[in-house]
Amino acid sequence: MLSKFWRCGWNGSWKVFSRVSKRKYHRDLIDISPEVSHALRNSRPVVALESTIITHGMPYPQNFDTALEVEDTVRIENAVPATIAILNGRIKVGLTREELSMLAAPELKAIKTSRRDLAHIVSTAGCGGTTVAGTMIIANAVGIRVFATGGIGGVHRDGHLTMDISADLVELGRTPIAVVSSGVKSILDIPRTLEFLETQGVCVATWKCPEMDFPAFYTQKSGEKATINFNSAREAAQLIDTSLKLDLRSAILIAAPIPMEYAMDETVIDNAIGNAIQEARERNIAGKMVTPYLLSAIGKITEGHSLVANMALIKNNAKIAAQIAVELSSIEQRTIVAPTTGSTRNNLHKYCPTIIGGSIVDVCYTILGEKDIEMNGATYKSQTKISAGGVGRNLAEAISKLHGAARFISAVGGDQNGAFIRRHLPKICNTDSMITDQTHPTANCAVLLDCDGDCKIIVGDMQIHSSISPDLIERNEKAIADSSVIVIDANLTHETMEMVLKLCRKYEKPVFYEPTDMKIAAKPFELGQDLSRAVKFISPNIYELGTIGQFFGAAGVSFDEISRIVERKEVLEFSAEMCRAIVPHVDTIVLTLGHHGVIIATKNSPRYGFFSKDLTYRPTLEHPSGRFYPAEKVPSVVSVSGAGDSFASGFITAMLRGRVESVCVSVGFEASKCTLASSKAVPEAFFTENHECWRQKASHLENIEL
Repeated sequence: MLSKFWRCGWNGSWKVFSRVSKRKYHRDLIDISPEVSHALRNSRPVVALESTIITHGMPYPQNFDTALEVEDTVRIENAVPATIAILNGRIKVGLTREELSMLAAPELKAIKTSRRDLAHIVSTAGCGGTTVAGTMIIANAVGIRVFATGGIGGVHRDGHLTMDISADLVELGRTPIAVVSSGVKSILDIPRTLEFLETQGVCVATWKCPEMDFPAFYTQKSGEKATINFNSAREAAQLIDTSLKLDLRSAILIAAPIPMEYAMDETVIDNAIGNAIQEARERNIAGKMVTPYLLSAIGKITEGHSLVANMALIKNNAKIAAQIAVELSSIEQRTIVAPTTGSTRNNLHKYCPTIIGGSIVDVCYTILGEKDIEMNGATYKSQTKISAGGVGRNLAEAISKLHGAARFISAVGGDQNGAFIRRHLPKICNTDSMITDQTHPTANCAVLLDCDGDCKIIVGDMQIHSSISPDLIERNEKAIADSSVIVIDANLTHETMEMVLKLCRKYEKPVFYEPTDMKIAAKPFELGQDLSRAVKFISPNIYELGTIGQFFGAAGVSFDEISRIVERKEVLEFSAEMCRAIVPHVDTIVLTLGHHGVIIATKNSPRYGFFSKDLTYRPTLEHPSGRFYPAEKVPSVVSVSGAGDSFASGFITAMLRGRVESVCVSVGFEASKCTLASSKAVPEAFFTENHECWRQKASHLENIEL
């Protein structure tokens, strides 16, 4: 029911750096999200998105809503969005929903960050919304080739006297990236801006405008002309590809007119701009604060119409940019062979694991200041934490992020909690088989903790798990047949579990079983030996181990008796006794023992990998043996929730990469460390394939006699 608990440590955030970059930025300055990193490594289309539109371009909450909608627009076109910003001195390429929310909040007071500001904001651990220029620099550094924005900066009106010229224009002349915008903001001097771009050697094109009318942000025409026109994403991608091959080192500006239904009347917007400029002069607004002030003033003058237009054109530009990025990726993949780690990398999606299990919204109440809690109707003050959970869901999210692909079969209700669950699964997790059941609410679980963090009571509504039905499993038979391994949790009904095991026996697919809760831990074995033989791996904690061991004839032990087993020697003795009863019935037991570490009890040889290069399970079935691997001590832990699930996910991922037992444990430990440093059951980021855990063998402290 609840996420597993674990204690380990933290390895830090993702630090990935593109090898294609011409610039020499130190990799420790840039954090790339797992989704963006995976896309870049696999030559998938990525679209960079700036963040000044969030911090300075729109009021709250429209800025946050628009940021989410723009990212969704990119994903709908089969590209990956990479919103770029600076948070607490870290350059971020790809933001989480929480980071977007933080960036959008008015109290953050983020600094508008262009080229000149980057070093200052990073070195002082500040927060910044990157301008067009700032975003271009960072996107180019990590190898992103297409960037969508609203409108670029330019030569300001009276710029020939004040020399007020946006750094965007200079950056366009020296950074090789395609920028899709709705031309130049109409508050600027558009003719002089185009002259400046020509001097900088920037290719200026229009989008599906045969007359090559250059747009003016809020309106479709400025009266000026571009030099070329693109009629399709393919045409644009071909020119971008050629420009990169010629190493011209300048940008390509693609000017897309605002959709007709959102375009504003030219006279109305010109009058609004004139009034706003006059207000700015009277208030002595100057420098980089001019543009955000004018946009805000125009919004008030036009009674919000300009804001609606702004939101519409940005989403339209993101859609076009994504289409171009997809075509550019297609061109590059035909000419560039991306580095791989063997056939495993090539088969990630075709033979990815399938996870079948529960999706739960966890609500945790921690009582403040009082240890003794009586169930007498009294009201206690508490802190509340709401998170996406469920063992199956946690495994699906973690394996997707670690392995690069996973399928998830589950059920949620047609309610806000169901939408919450879907939002918190990464896009790289295939959720086509996740159904919405309007007859039941999404599974939810309330946990009450005292001030010391000890659990007092758990209540939950899990009716919807019955919607993960045998019929749903049958409809996904092909997914099971194509999978490398089937991962299930104990939230499935007996009937559904029976169907899963039948199909796994039919297609000879190994089952990795996560027992979930001690009361239901023995569920697959209750179906009989013929079916339960499909279960090759189990990953219990010590309580679930006791339940399964008792099912197979070991001496019965109560929850209270197990909870009193705290010394390492006693823990290992009890675990060995239970494993001896269980291991004849499964190939491998992956036993998580909290802060003590893990025990691997298996009939497979620790000298060989569990899976072959073609992702086929290859049991060696020697005499059973066991090893205890101690966990590292952790100086500080944010949360223990979900660390056991992350360990199992790391172990499974390493198995699928053909790693031997000790390396699988090493990767599992590293994954659990990431979770312990996160407030979520699954962290936003794990680690790259270059991390030492993929090569480092975990040391076992002692052998377990089986």
